[in-house]
Amino acid sequence: MDDTPVRDAHPDRTLIATGASASALLIALAFLVVVTITTRSSADTSSVAGASLDAQLERGQAVYAFSCTTCHGATGSGFAEARAVFPEDHYHCTRCHMPLNPPVMTQQQIDQTQSVFSLGDAPPLNDPHALARFGNAAGLHGYVRATMPRWDPGRLDDDAYIDVSVFVLHLAGLLPERDDALSLDDLAGVALGRGTAD
Repeated sequence: MDDTPVRDAHPDRTLIATGASASALLIALAFLVVVTITTRSSADTSSVAGASLDAQLERGQAVYAFSCTTCHGATGSGFAEARAVFPEDHYHCTRCHMPLNPPVMTQQQIDQTQSVFSLGDAPPLNDPHALARFGNAAGLHGYVRATMPRWDPGRLDDDAYIDVSVFVLHLAGLLPERDDALSLDDLAGVALGRGTAD
C-alpha cells in the first residue's frame, strides 16, 4: 500500500470556492454598513421633518453630558456645581487652568506652560436671566456654535449644536410646548429672558 497522500485533482476548485465565499461575505458586510448608515442618518438628525422633540432632547443631553458638564454642571447650575464633583484637592481649577491662558491652546503651549486653557466664567445655564443677554435662542445657538466647547470651539457638527442649544433651553425652563424638534429657524422665535417661551 502506498503512503503517498492523495491530492485533489482540481486544486483550483478550493481556491475558487474560498474566493466566492469571501466575496459574498464582503458584499453582505458592505450592505449592512450602508443600511446602518442610512438608518442612523435618517433617525438621528434633528433637521429631518417630523423628528420628535424628545429625541432631540436625548441627543442634546448626550452632547451636554460629554462636552458641557465639566464646566457648567450636570443640571446647568454653573461652575460651582461642576467643580463639586471633583476631589477636594482639585476644587481650585486655576492650579491647572491659568486665568491668563487663552481659551484654546496648542499641545506645544500646554507642554511649555504645564497648564491648560483658561476656564473663564462658566455661568449657570438653568437660569433664564443668565440667558437673557442672547435675546433669543438663535442668539444662544450662535454663541455656543462660535465659542464652545471652550477648549475646542466648533468641533461639534451643526445638528449637535442645535440639539445642545435646545437642551439648554430645557434646563432653563424656556423650551416651547411642542412635540416636534426645533430647527435653527425655530430657535429665532424663542425669546429669552422673560422666563417663558413664546
